[in-house]
Amino acid sequence: MFQVSSLYQLLVASFVLLLGSPVLGAASNYAPIAINLPAFSKECLYYDLVSHEESLVVSYQVLTGGNFEIDFEITAPDGSQIVNEKQKKYSDFLLKSFGLGQYSFCFSNTYGTALKKVEIVLELEKGALSDENSSPKDAIANNAIEEIDRSLIKISKTMNYLRAREWRNMSTVESTYSRLTWLSLLIMGIMIGISVIQAGIIQFFFKSRSRNYV
Repeated sequence: MFQVSSLYQLLVASFVLLLGSPVLGAASNYAPIAINLPAFSKECLYYDLVSHEESLVVSYQVLTGGNFEIDFEITAPDGSQIVNEKQKKYSDFLLKSFGLGQYSFCFSNTYGTALKKVEIVLELEKGALSDENSSPKDAIANNAIEEIDRSLIKISKTMNYLRAREWRNMSTVESTYSRLTWLSLLIMGIMIGISVIQAGIIQFFFKSRSRNYV
């Protein structure tokens, strides 16, 4: 009877989590953002942290463009610089205990002349709600929801990583295809030029011999 009840609670917890209910467990706010960075440009995003119980997970990855490298910096509400990275393709940070207020996240494209597409994820995490009067059954449901939440986060991060690799591979293929096309046209032009020069030289030699015989 206990096993059937536990299985039932696990199914209910899964259903509640999939519906996005914030009760009993840690809630998160997933907000993916994609921006385009032209060459030698800088773009910034801003987020207001309003509670000490919240922590902000920030991750980004460069999907397309050149060598996939950008500069990234995070500035705290008091104006101090928390993070300053150079020539990075992707990264992941957890912002906590840096004060309440507005955080800025700035991206700079200073490497190469290609347009780069960057995907940023801002995920607001809240601590689990604790209840001293909760029953063992509620504790089992809480643990089940938290475990499913952690599994979903892992799956989501893995899918984002695989999608970023797919974008980068496609960008590399398109760049290689374009270079091969121009290289082929250049080779054809060189071959045509060499053929014209050879034909001109042979024609010049035959004209010289015919004049000598006359």
